[in-house]
Amino acid sequence: MQIERPKIELYKVRNFGDKFSATFDFIRENYKLWLRLCTYLLLPLCMIQGFVMEVLMGILMPFYSQMAIGTVGVDTSKMTLIRLLSSYIGYFICVVIGAILLVSICYGMMKYYQKSPDRLRKASFNDLKPLIVQAGKRALVMSVVLFISTLLITISLIMFSVSTGIALLAVLMCFALFVCFIPLAMVMPVYIFEDEQTVYGAILRGMRLGFKSFWPLFGLLFVMGFLANILSTVTTIPWYVLTMIRTAFTLTGEEQGTMVSSPIYSFGLYLFSVLMNFGMYITMSLSTFAVAYHYGSVAEENDGFSVEDDIQNFEQLAEKDTDIANFDKL
Repeated sequence: MQIERPKIELYKVRNFGDKFSATFDFIRENYKLWLRLCTYLLLPLCMIQGFVMEVLMGILMPFYSQMAIGTVGVDTSKMTLIRLLSSYIGYFICVVIGAILLVSICYGMMKYYQKSPDRLRKASFNDLKPLIVQAGKRALVMSVVLFISTLLITISLIMFSVSTGIALLAVLMCFALFVCFIPLAMVMPVYIFEDEQTVYGAILRGMRLGFKSFWPLFGLLFVMGFLANILSTVTTIPWYVLTMIRTAFTLTGEEQGTMVSSPIYSFGLYLFSVLMNFGMYITMSLSTFAVAYHYGSVAEENDGFSVEDDIQNFEQLAEKDTDIANFDKL
């Protein structure tokens, strides 16, 4: 007889190791649904992202090749610069959309898991769709607000440093801005899991919880990022090897008439580019889940959310249970 594992509660005080265990336990329990949702929602985006990436590499490769052999004459025409800038912007937009979709999938699954007595056993895409859409909308709004705020703050720091001429002060302020990016990781789960939060309130609360647990959060992001980089090499190596082979032929001037110039080789390189980008999002899920469980631990420690849920559930049960009220009628 198989023993069922306890439900992985979001709001529970956990130490550093327990957050790792909760992350991998959740993925192990729901990996089929998780991979299916990622395939449905992220793979089509990765196909576009892979194409944009190959266009970008096609523009940059001649430049890198000529730099490697010490020659000049790189094409810096207006059309080439426009294509290069467009490719960078296109790839950046794809990554932002992919990150928002990834957050929507992961946190939509977690919200359904917490509310459903059957966890995610019988859940289908239609069941999860409302929560994924809700999480996606909130993630999009928060991403836009954070991007605009960061851009304005960065521009202000640059203008301040130029006007004052104090380079050290500008470096210190940029370092302080970088430090603030660690607590900002808590803003997204606060805004998505706490439905009543406003954008401004979620930013303040996320920063407050993030600074209260700064070093555990930093360590969690560092370790999860390190693991993600190791795992992503599995999907990166094929694309990297094919790209290096093409670069080697380009440097020797023997690219024309060889297999690296064939459409089949280019198509294979594109497929491995899609695989690499898809693997990047899959490994990014580790940090996404881990930050959510870190948020749940800090929120439970500071606010006792699980106690409030227990009280609310008790009141709901009391309203449904009318046996005691009708005891005199028995």
